[in-house]
Amino acid sequence: MTELTANLKTRCVGRYLVDIPEDALEYGYAKIGGVDIEAKAMTEDAWLQEVAQREAALKATKSRDAYPFLYATGNPRGEKTYYFIHRGTIYEAPNRRYIEGYKWDRGYRFLLKVKTYDYTRPDRSSDPIVKQFDVKNEVPAKTSLVFDLLDKLRGRAKDEVPTEPGICFAGGFLPGKATDDQYVSGGFTLTNYPDVAFDVSVDTEPQGNTSLLQRTDSPELRAMLKAADGSVIRKGTVGLPGLKAEEWLSEGRRPGGGRGDSFSLMVNETTSAPSSPYFALDMNTGGQLEIQGKLVKLDKGEAVALWDSVSRTVRIRPGSL
Repeated sequence: MTELTANLKTRCVGRYLVDIPEDALEYGYAKIGGVDIEAKAMTEDAWLQEVAQREAALKATKSRDAYPFLYATGNPRGEKTYYFIHRGTIYEAPNRRYIEGYKWDRGYRFLLKVKTYDYTRPDRSSDPIVKQFDVKNEVPAKTSLVFDLLDKLRGRAKDEVPTEPGICFAGGFLPGKATDDQYVSGGFTLTNYPDVAFDVSVDTEPQGNTSLLQRTDSPELRAMLKAADGSVIRKGTVGLPGLKAEEWLSEGRRPGGGRGDSFSLMVNETTSAPSSPYFALDMNTGGQLEIQGKLVKLDKGEAVALWDSVSRTVRIRPGSL
């Protein structure tokens, strides 16, 4: 266990920091204003090839009706950005639109996607359902949002911790003050212990009035724990500087017959807002995993020690809000 906890490195997720074992592999994405954003390490040449192949595929797709499939393409924010507006698939309705944005920056390719509609092309404004819509064509507003995100997004190495306001996600950083409708999902898998995974969620939206400890005390969850032949290792409030946090640690049977751990930490769960984003950290172990003939497994004591070393480092990134 010393090898895991001796070399923790600070990682930025959302507007938070958490210290994770140095060799952990990171994954994740962001969702801003309904736009999904992912970053992938890639050379500029590979990015150019990907965009060219995507454009060729979209241009070659023919609609099953009289209306276009591909509506727009171009460089909205310079040569290292590109976008498409299209129908999605040949089976989509003629008023459906999908906007894709691409950007290459500092060794990372960004891909942005959002689903929207245009009931003015073809015109369905007389449809009783469409009449109830305040906005008949969402494409201009969604396109503007995608272009704005393309303008601001920048590539970020996993060990880079920004000092300005903004959101971190795997491979990327979006500068800006905290607002509602900002979500980041991420996680880390351990290279030498592939049955161990950390999952992280950060959200500025309200999460409801029920806390982690209240949910885990419900009859439904107690029944699930009993069915898994499980037990609670520890539960309670956690004293993190300036944060309201609760944790719940359990152990039980896993699919396939092995046993494993499920640990959770929730921060600002009942007070989530742009000024106090919700943060959830989960650690799961697969119990028994055989790799190249060797059984890989953390025992309960090792799992708790790793959890304590990581979960107690959670804090708001200075200057992030």
